Amino acid sequence: MRSNQKKNLPRFILQWSVIAFLLFLGVRAFLQKDYIPDFEAYCPFGGVQALSSYFLSNSLACTMTTAQIAMGIMLIIGIILFSKLFCAFICPIGTISEWLGNLGDKFKVSIKISRSADLLLRSLKYILLFVTFYYTLDSNELFCKKFDPYYAVASGFSLDVVWFFALISISLVVIGSIIFRLFWCKYFCPLGAISNILKFIWFAASVILLYVLIRITGIELSYVWPLAALAIGGYLLEFFGGKLNFFPVAKITRNESSCTNCRLCSRKCPQVIDVAAMKVVTDVDCNLCGECLEVCPEKDTLQINRRSGLKWLPVIAAIVLFVIGLILSFNWELPTIDQRWGTPAELEKAAVFTQSGLTEIKCFGSSTAFANKMKEVKGVLGVATYVTTHKVKVLYDPAILTDQKIQAEIFTPQKAVVREIPDSIQNIKMVSCQLDNFFDPNDFSHLTMLLKEKSDALGLESVFSCPVTVRLFLPGNSNLKESGLKEIIETKILRINTNELSTHFDLSFKLVGTPLPQTISLTEYKNRMFEPYQSTFNWKKSYRDTMLDTLVVQADPKQYDIEALPYFVSHLSNDNGVVGFHSSMDSTSRVFFNIIFIDSLTNSVSILKNMKNDTLTVNYEGGEIGKIVNKFKF
Repeated sequence: MRSNQKKNLPRFILQWSVIAFLLFLGVRAFLQKDYIPDFEAYCPFGGVQALSSYFLSNSLACTMTTAQIAMGIMLIIGIILFSKLFCAFICPIGTISEWLGNLGDKFKVSIKISRSADLLLRSLKYILLFVTFYYTLDSNELFCKKFDPYYAVASGFSLDVVWFFALISISLVVIGSIIFRLFWCKYFCPLGAISNILKFIWFAASVILLYVLIRITGIELSYVWPLAALAIGGYLLEFFGGKLNFFPVAKITRNESSCTNCRLCSRKCPQVIDVAAMKVVTDVDCNLCGECLEVCPEKDTLQINRRSGLKWLPVIAAIVLFVIGLILSFNWELPTIDQRWGTPAELEKAAVFTQSGLTEIKCFGSSTAFANKMKEVKGVLGVATYVTTHKVKVLYDPAILTDQKIQAEIFTPQKAVVREIPDSIQNIKMVSCQLDNFFDPNDFSHLTMLLKEKSDALGLESVFSCPVTVRLFLPGNSNLKESGLKEIIETKILRINTNELSTHFDLSFKLVGTPLPQTISLTEYKNRMFEPYQSTFNWKKSYRDTMLDTLVVQADPKQYDIEALPYFVSHLSNDNGVVGFHSSMDSTSRVFFNIIFIDSLTNSVSILKNMKNDTLTVNYEGGEIGKIVNKFKF
């Protein structure tokens, strides 16, 4: 006979491997300040939510990824074929809950829940499943992050977490699992609920198929109805002990002729399933963990599908499914948004333009902003964005647009001052360069930081061309040679150190052709670099032009800060008589602030007094009011 103390080693190793990996991520994040681990990147429950949201809205929100969807698909396949392998081998909450339950047994504080209470409590996870999916599908954001005990702890209670909800969840996991075995998993875990529903795949598939058929017929039916049907139906099937027939394919089987009725299997089962009383374990709680197989002292009495040699099948299947999910996530990407506004006839003849390297395409919000921008371009018929690879696809009418015209529409010309002009400089050397692998606004930002660190550049600007043209502005007496400029531009890694945080960016800029230098005047450079700011407010459009007056005030060019101007203008808008502002520069590089006001409501003396305040009163979104130092002096 085998010892009944023998560990289920494959499961033990896999569970500890998952815990060790998560601890490694946490320690690395603590030691490496610029490392931000994504603890939800491969969450299958988030993946099922993301997949549902994608089917409804054809888009992925910022918190949803293709990697999650890949893992969600593997979860579904795993449940249908093998049972709840994620719960048995990978889920850290499940592992910790089981260990805490063993601790409760050891100290004899565990309490057995009555059958009637057990059946009633099981409804809670279906209610939480409904709430979670409802708010996820309604907001297109992962609602589970607000209360998920794993995410709360792993992320250090990030901004997505609602402390009150998370602390309740953590208490249910820790205290609940010690007193009531697998309390969270059985009664509260929404992943457990969706897993149980998927075990009854015939039921789940029927509800989803019926909903799809109704939508295909053109009938508008809210997702609330199939969601409610799945939650209520899943609970009723669990309540009345619905039988698992063909699915899951893999099941624990017991050979009655060789069974000695020692009942070690029933006592060892983490889910407290009475394995010894069953020929085939069809209990919805069975997750094929294999503990009963390991503890059984009689050879070939407990097996999987009455076949010997399959004891390792569950753990191998869990690993294989996870690896397949990883491979899928690295080689397959769903578009974050995929919008079409052209007619079917136009789309049939549409050409496709693809642009990679757009690091500003990094979330659902930036993708939507890009789509809205493209909608204004005549001839563009649709867009798809891919945030993981920072890529966009644009569908367009080839009779109206070309690839190059679309590139020009996507491109954002930029300019930036790198450093102030030294007093000794009389003229500027402008060097025009063409750069490959340079297109995105973030590329411009990185090049600006690179030039500030490694050159005496005063400023730069980008202009659309193929490749993109970048004009560098150097002091007229700069000694920077072409070879030195090439070395700077083609730097492979940019490192930025701020306080204790160190960040690095991988760069791939390539200088194409020969840089073309020319000399320009100081005045021309200042005019090139000047960025005007304009704003209207306080119902300006409701006043006739004859009622408007303008106060023109000369400003110090060295104090001109485009990023500080919105706060200054917000301060001016507190005077209801001020209705507009714009900055300008004349041919001699003098900077002027032009304040538009209603002379019957205010006057220039009052406005000037306001402008000279040491402190600005700023109105923020949401109605908040703040005080900041006035950077502008008059």
